[in-house]
Amino acid sequence: MKKNNNSKAFVIACLTIGAVVVLFSLIFKLYRWQHYLIAAGVSLLAGRIVYIMAQGLDTSKQAPAQTPIPKTGDAAVDTLVDKGQEMMAQIRHENDLIPDAELSSQMDQLEDVANRIFRTVAEKPDKAPQIRRFMDYYMPTTLKMLEGYRKMDERQVKGQEAQATRAQIREAMRTVLKAFDKQLNALYQDDMLDLSTDIDVMETMLRQDGLIDSGMKQQQATAQAQATAQAQQRM
Repeated sequence: MKKNNNSKAFVIACLTIGAVVVLFSLIFKLYRWQHYLIAAGVSLLAGRIVYIMAQGLDTSKQAPAQTPIPKTGDAAVDTLVDKGQEMMAQIRHENDLIPDAELSSQMDQLEDVANRIFRTVAEKPDKAPQIRRFMDYYMPTTLKMLEGYRKMDERQVKGQEAQATRAQIREAMRTVLKAFDKQLNALYQDDMLDLSTDIDVMETMLRQDGLIDSGMKQQQATAQAQATAQAQQRM
């Protein structure tokens, strides 16, 4: 889409340059080479301005490109992931129809997180049960809210109550985005626990073999506490 828009802008700019040269020659007599130089400069400047303006004419929102999620071979999990992607496609469609930059940005982020959730489940099918509520309630409710927002805009519903509802939906979407992030993190809780356990076992063995000192354990605990504090601040 962007490439096509650039091509159109280039054609419009070329036509503008030609038109300005013709108009300039009609208004001013071109006797000397300096006159031709001025005409060329004015026409190129006009063409450049028109080219930049024409590039900005494409206001359509582009969905982020996503690599297809591979099949797992597990029919139930593949069906679950396919259903999730279908709902995300509907959410993306509603997003494209809503001229709200803030809401659009939130939905782009939500789509990115949702795609990572589905990809994680595709890579580790045993995690599929963890996203049941996510699939059965949170995503359909998100889609329902967007549909309601879009219909109010299409039908030009106004008034304080409508504005309050729109504001509620925008705030709810911020909450939903945080929930999607937490869902993604939850899928990795067991993995992080396993890694932490492996690290503890390895350090114990290294310490028993006299390959590290006891200070390393304290350094790790301090680093982990700092990471936890930073995560809580972001929440």
